[in-house]
Amino acid sequence: MNLNCDMNPFACLRDCYQRTFGTQPETTTEPAKPLPGPSREVERQALRQAAESGRLAIRQIKPAEVASYLDGIGTPESFSLALQGMNPGNLTGRWTVGIVDPDCLYVYKQNPGTWPLKQDAAAENLDVKLLSDLQSLAEKDKEIQYRAGWEVYDPSFTSGHLGADGRFSLPKLKPHKYDSHKPGTVFYGGSVPSPQLVVTNGGKADIKCFFVVSDIPRNISDILQKKRECEQTLGLPPLPLVAFHCSTGSAEVCYDDELDSEHLKRIESSLDCFDPSGRISLASIMSTMNLLPMHLQAEALRSGFTTPSDEQHQWQQAIELVRNPGPDSVQKLLALQESGLPIDRCFFHEGKMTSLLDMLLISEVNRYNVHDRVTEFRVDEFAPLLRLLLKSGAILTEQGWNLIRQMGGCAQSYVPPDLFNYMVAAFGPFKFLTLQNLWNIPLTNCPGGIVEFDRICRGFNDQQRQQCLKEELSRKRLIQGPTDTIESHLLALFHYGAVPNEDVLDTVKSGLKRYYRDDTTLFDDFSVASFIEWVERLWKKRQTYTFHQNWLAHVEKATLQLKTLKQSLELPVHRFASVAPALQFMVDAFSKPPVLPDNVGDNEGTILKVLQHYYRRPGPERVMASMNKVFQKTWKEHHSCSHALRARNNGLWYMELLERCQVHSFNPVEKSLLPLAIIYQDAATEDVDQSVAKARSADYFKRDLAGHFPERLLNEIALAMVSMENDTGGKADHNLTASVRWYLRILRFAVHMDVIRYFVEPEFPGLGTQSEFFNVSALHLPHPWAGDFTSEPDHKTEFQRHLEAAMHGAADLVQVTGSPMDRRKNRYTNVYGLKPDGKKIRLQFDRTTEPVEIMDRFINDNVRRKLAREAGIIACSDPHHQNCRADQIKGITYGIHNSWYDLRQVRIPAEMTRLEKMQYEHDPSLLSPATQQALAEEVQRLKSTGIRMNTGTLTRETLASKDAQPVLQERGVTVVREQHVYSAIR
Repeated sequence: MNLNCDMNPFACLRDCYQRTFGTQPETTTEPAKPLPGPSREVERQALRQAAESGRLAIRQIKPAEVASYLDGIGTPESFSLALQGMNPGNLTGRWTVGIVDPDCLYVYKQNPGTWPLKQDAAAENLDVKLLSDLQSLAEKDKEIQYRAGWEVYDPSFTSGHLGADGRFSLPKLKPHKYDSHKPGTVFYGGSVPSPQLVVTNGGKADIKCFFVVSDIPRNISDILQKKRECEQTLGLPPLPLVAFHCSTGSAEVCYDDELDSEHLKRIESSLDCFDPSGRISLASIMSTMNLLPMHLQAEALRSGFTTPSDEQHQWQQAIELVRNPGPDSVQKLLALQESGLPIDRCFFHEGKMTSLLDMLLISEVNRYNVHDRVTEFRVDEFAPLLRLLLKSGAILTEQGWNLIRQMGGCAQSYVPPDLFNYMVAAFGPFKFLTLQNLWNIPLTNCPGGIVEFDRICRGFNDQQRQQCLKEELSRKRLIQGPTDTIESHLLALFHYGAVPNEDVLDTVKSGLKRYYRDDTTLFDDFSVASFIEWVERLWKKRQTYTFHQNWLAHVEKATLQLKTLKQSLELPVHRFASVAPALQFMVDAFSKPPVLPDNVGDNEGTILKVLQHYYRRPGPERVMASMNKVFQKTWKEHHSCSHALRARNNGLWYMELLERCQVHSFNPVEKSLLPLAIIYQDAATEDVDQSVAKARSADYFKRDLAGHFPERLLNEIALAMVSMENDTGGKADHNLTASVRWYLRILRFAVHMDVIRYFVEPEFPGLGTQSEFFNVSALHLPHPWAGDFTSEPDHKTEFQRHLEAAMHGAADLVQVTGSPMDRRKNRYTNVYGLKPDGKKIRLQFDRTTEPVEIMDRFINDNVRRKLAREAGIIACSDPHHQNCRADQIKGITYGIHNSWYDLRQVRIPAEMTRLEKMQYEHDPSLLSPATQQALAEEVQRLKSTGIRMNTGTLTRETLASKDAQPVLQERGVTVVREQHVYSAIR
């Protein structure tokens, strides 16, 4: 380790850097040419790796700072690192840019504030800790993330700290440091402290990317607009876009041509126009889309509303059929549908989002204008075409809904009653409607109008009813007429309790007299005075009108008529039928296979992709239902990532056990594919019904891995996957081939073994007894070995001893990764003084970008705990450290205070196999002689050396101290002095 330090390495003084002056480098505002394919991919991977490894520094550029970037002169700039766990809400500035591998003058644990730096305050005297180098900051962030999300020891101890006097301070007890209830600290759902770097390479020439956080859903078009504003203002060429996910620490790098499309902004702004009920909001759609990588979001939006070029002619035919219907339009449109044209879909046409149903509705309304109302609406010609579209699942988009919303605005805002009936039957109730929207709908012969009028009025109070009566008698309403429609509305309002009292009539008279004299004709020979008299007479004689007397009967009849009409339409009946055609692009996007890495196999990269695709987001069958669950923390409540990873581990050690006991052996290809099959077998679980989940998962398994493994092997393991539930479904396995039966045994054992994630019985594993909860037969153990089990210790076979020890190890692993109820005599967490937060850890497995490594770390830590205990090293929870024999001079203890620093010092023999790791806690005698010898040597080493305390954050005083330097040298830390030169011209 090499730490750079000069006489005063961190003092923020003017003479700590040398200013040089010269000509500012020229920049161009012309767009750069796109990088060639290989060069772009090299740049993409370099930026992604920098972002994910803590080497990307970011800074918000605010309007007041633009000038300093343009003139290139000023003090060193302060940046933050893009780190997992940082608060995405802090990035609220106009633009955020990034530089790679920053050249740092100072590195702080958290933001010290820029004003003291500009006032030449000494860096070492600030209220925040100063780190020795950039790598220390990245390592500290990893520690914070691990301690916040994965720590199983409680309370949270530090591991000591080296002082300037060369002595180590004792590990300090900080029980609430990572507690989510303490503001400003780090926890699994919160944010890390905001570090700050003061860098010398923060000018325009150093900017490598435009930076956004992807935790917060945003329109891609808005991001691109801000990015281009930044590039244009600063005179930068087109920059790559880095989308960083704060909660996982993963990054995606995209380019403009991968995201942008002709109508992207209009499409994004139109996504909330499909569901007027508001059940599915634009925020819900965007949040669900945000579960996809950004480039897939853009692709889905682009392809979801653009008609394919090879279908353009068919779409033009369909558009002409609905805009100008004829006698044979239904037959022609049906033929187009049968040829594969999705006539129900929404699409972008002439700069607007629309559908064939929209176009039909608009064309018919325009044709039946105000002058044609004396004629009968041609419902017989129109209805068959409308029925065909509705039956297909076609819906209204913004244009269609606006036509209904604008009803009653003027005499021309009119929807024929017969057409309105169809709309209410298909899409009602219309909760956005008001009585004004129904002004032009006669209530005497329009069931849709009657039902909607009744629904609206039932929600009114007295004041609202009186106000509606005033509006019904207003000039704006009266000029639309006709009298019979006005009369039906007034009689219906009278039924609900509206009264033309003195206040109402005075308001009406006052309003009319502003435009008319008393003797002026309003409509139908009514003057102002005669109209008022007519209203009063209608009120007094309302009981004599059959329409008023039988209003409730009219409502009941209209409701029945609409129900009958709706049934005749044969509408799609699933829950999201009203928005499914518009949002089908999302279902299609979530249906696509994952993009697996080149080296497909049982490795971190492949498993991460599978978990992200099938476990960390809803399947295509649940996309619609997930719209209002966008803040759901886990998508597979009972089959989470931690379950899948433990099941994979079960399969791996079980295959090793079968070979060790010479029961069965597997070839290398099988050993690589079977663990993936264990992960895949729950891919569709909780998305579809349990009866078809395994079959759907098997389809995904074969589809995704085709070309990477032999087809015959894929088919056989897929058949085993489909057959997993045969034992519960009453189907026999004897028709399967011998190889398929062995694959089935591995799958069943691996998955059913993890049923202990719910409960571990006192008599576990109970191989020689009859267990009440843990069903040993479900493990599908091979015969005749399974028939030799006994509860007598001296009569157990080698196979049973190996199996029981490993099963106990699996139960121990569940205790630290899931924390179920453990009823065994010696509870694992009690033995080692652990208090894991199972809920938090399960959630972390649904987020981490290193799922395999983290699960293996838990397995290895269980081995380390056993080794430490054998060496007399305890789990220390004493703040005074009386029992762990802490030596502040030597800087060692004989206690484990945390997993991150202390436990990691215990070394596991490289030759120790997975099966041996699972068995070590409960029967070390089963391990190979070589492994036993290596473990014994490590125990002796630990007895001799103990656990070394941590040097902690090294301050300037400690680095310069003669007392501390020998300790640092013994720890492998070399302190050197180095002068940093800063150029003020960037």
